[in-house]
Amino acid sequence: MNSRMLVTLFAIVAGGIVARAAEPIRVHSAFVRVLEEADIPAREVGVLSTLEVREGDVVKAGQVLSRLDDDDAKLAVARAELDLAIAERQAKNTVPIRTAEALFKEAEQDQAQAKLSQRIASMKAANDVAVRHAVKSRDASKAEYDRAVQARKAFEKSISLTELDRLKLILERNDLEIEKAKFEQDLAELQQQIEDSSIAQQDQIVARLKLSVEQAQLQSEVDALTRDVKARTLDQAKLQLARRGLRSPLDGEVAEIFRHRGEWLEPGQRVMRIVRLDRLKVEGFVDSREITGSLRGAAVRVRVTPNDEAKPVTVKGKVVFISSEIESVSAQVRVWAEVENPDLVLRPGLSAEMIIDSSNRTAATTAAPAKTDGER
Repeated sequence: MNSRMLVTLFAIVAGGIVARAAEPIRVHSAFVRVLEEADIPAREVGVLSTLEVREGDVVKAGQVLSRLDDDDAKLAVARAELDLAIAERQAKNTVPIRTAEALFKEAEQDQAQAKLSQRIASMKAANDVAVRHAVKSRDASKAEYDRAVQARKAFEKSISLTELDRLKLILERNDLEIEKAKFEQDLAELQQQIEDSSIAQQDQIVARLKLSVEQAQLQSEVDALTRDVKARTLDQAKLQLARRGLRSPLDGEVAEIFRHRGEWLEPGQRVMRIVRLDRLKVEGFVDSREITGSLRGAAVRVRVTPNDEAKPVTVKGKVVFISSEIESVSAQVRVWAEVENPDLVLRPGLSAEMIIDSSNRTAATTAAPAKTDGER
């Protein structure tokens, strides 16, 4: 192996990746900060009537902290509940529909009966049997009377005057029967006209009552929609009442109270401030040269000496933020981690030492390949 090959092999070995375990990163000048806080504003206009917490009280998410005067809002809820109860009764009321349907069925029955009466009247009006029978009877009586008159003229003693008067009376009676039959037929025609008019009237009644059924059904649908509107009105009234109670959006501690009972509030005015203490953040600066990879998610240990106690307290957490900006003067990067504080040992503002566990990271150093004699 000549000297050129030896130099090349040395350059390859020297230029390889030399792995070494990364040392923990210590941040001495870190501070405990509030991770989450919230200002509680008034959401409605009114007088602050109750203040149910004091500064320093620990509160839970959803807890009512104070209330605005809500007498009007309670009355609005009560009125909306009554309106909804009335609307529900109206929506459940089926009497108008059932009444309209019953009247409609009754009208249909009357219409069917009127049609039968109309058919009977029509048949009577068209029936001329009585007239024709009376005419035939009159013709027969007249023929018999004429024969009797001729016979008496021929033989005076053959037909008595009494018999001749009887035949004449029969003829006159038959003439009256014809007039009666014609009169009754005229009455039948008039009755048919009456029945025709009754049919038209019944048709109008049926049509009107059918519309009444449709109107009742439509009103029932309107009542159902009205009930829904009243229910939404009640929801809105309850929401307005709820908005007059100020609730905490998070678990935490009452840090500041800005308003007191009896003060007039406008929407948006701050009433108090809540800070979360069971989870905090520890913030500090790290030399950018110590960061050889992503620190996000790395485990951290935080040492704090609360209240100047001799024994420090250590809590665990993880890095959640690394700034992408490097300070131009100090070449440092801002880093902060979230830590759990269930016993509320840590307090915002305390100084702390943050140790970032980088044992799972490997710092890689790449050496530049050496130049050969021919490349110098």
